[in-house]
Amino acid sequence: MSQQRIYVVDDDPKIGELFAKVLSRDGYASTGFTSAEPLLEAIDDGQAPDLVLTDLMMPDISGMELIEALRERGLTIPVIVMTAHSSVQTAVEAMRLGAFHYLQKPVNLEEMRALLAKALDLYGDKKELQEIKQTRKKQHSVGRIIGTSAEVQEVRDTIETLKDIPNTTVLVRGETGTGKNLVAQTLHYASKWAAGRFMEINCAALPDNLLESELFGYEKGAFTDARAAKPGLLEVADGGTLFLDEIDSMSLGLQSKLLSFLESRHFRRLGGTDEIKVTTRIVCATNANLQEKVAEKEFRKDLLFRINVVSLELPPLRRMGTDALAIAEKVAAGFADEFGKPFDGFTEAAREKLVGHSWPGNVRELRNVLERALIFAKTPTLDASDLVLLQTDLFDGAASDADTFRFRASASLEELEYEYIKHTLANNRNSSYADVAKLLGISKKTLWEKRKRYNLDEEVEEMTA
Repeated sequence: MSQQRIYVVDDDPKIGELFAKVLSRDGYASTGFTSAEPLLEAIDDGQAPDLVLTDLMMPDISGMELIEALRERGLTIPVIVMTAHSSVQTAVEAMRLGAFHYLQKPVNLEEMRALLAKALDLYGDKKELQEIKQTRKKQHSVGRIIGTSAEVQEVRDTIETLKDIPNTTVLVRGETGTGKNLVAQTLHYASKWAAGRFMEINCAALPDNLLESELFGYEKGAFTDARAAKPGLLEVADGGTLFLDEIDSMSLGLQSKLLSFLESRHFRRLGGTDEIKVTTRIVCATNANLQEKVAEKEFRKDLLFRINVVSLELPPLRRMGTDALAIAEKVAAGFADEFGKPFDGFTEAAREKLVGHSWPGNVRELRNVLERALIFAKTPTLDASDLVLLQTDLFDGAASDADTFRFRASASLEELEYEYIKHTLANNRNSSYADVAKLLGISKKTLWEKRKRYNLDEEVEEMTA
């Protein structure tokens, strides 16, 4: 572990030298200055300290002015001021400007050592926390949402617009595995409220009574096992974001309570009487059609209106075309780095397989496929044989291969028309041409013309032989 660096500045060179020697013996990397100018020059040259110990009254740049100069440079390091003119007013003014504490001259060395250790410990914790937050912010930056399509760009633009708007409820829609959680985290960490906590809960994962206590908290004695009071996620995420996934799974009774909170921003813990006010931002997500849920009386219409202030629709992977390849390359590179294995991209056959698959599990399924591929890959370039895909017709409610029309993303409209009419004729060979034409949405005459143009009768005959 590197030494902690302390800068000492005092216009009396003997004091600066004395403190620098004492601190060096204590294991610090210490440098003494007789004025603030060379100290600031050292900082501007990239040699920032972990702490500054400065005299308050100096002829050129005072201790107060030095604190201001450090703040202008964006440094949040602790500053301890020394003064022979100690007064409550002087100390309060220095600390108001950002000083950690003050020492009265003549300085007691033991008092100085204790104060330095305390300041460095607290600063170290804050610095580590700040680094963690900065890392998370980078991991969830808007730019990390991959894609060049209009749909993906719209998602990025909406997040940029929304990120610093307070208390706006957001509804994220999309199929399972499209990255709704990623969007919620990006919205949080890209905003000026990223200092608050990001909390999430899957509304389908808990029974209704537990979900209510998790959201709103409870007081001691609220129910049999409530041996102590517990804050809910709405409180824990105060000043931050609460992500409610699968909001459609919430019961009508709990929906009513959530609606009441969204209207007033007040709530009471279970068993409590005190009103609690928070500024928690709510982001909801669902893969269900909430309008249908409202029609079936399984979701409150007024809650839908309230959470649908801004709606973000995430496209499924099968609709993303070449964007799916960009995502695949990013995911594969991440696994290669994690596993310490080389990755040089995909062969053309692998690329076609990735684009041609329907991806019912979307990005989540893609991650699983690529993780397995990187584990067992024999070469740095992944081939089609490395990509083990699930059969989509094995999923409950999924269409069988006979019912599923697949096509190349790069196919022309004429090729699509030819393949689709052939596919429909082959799958409805026991139906009349009039019925097939109706399925296709064209007239019987047009179907006859298309059959002749593409020689489809012979093609279908061979397919069904």
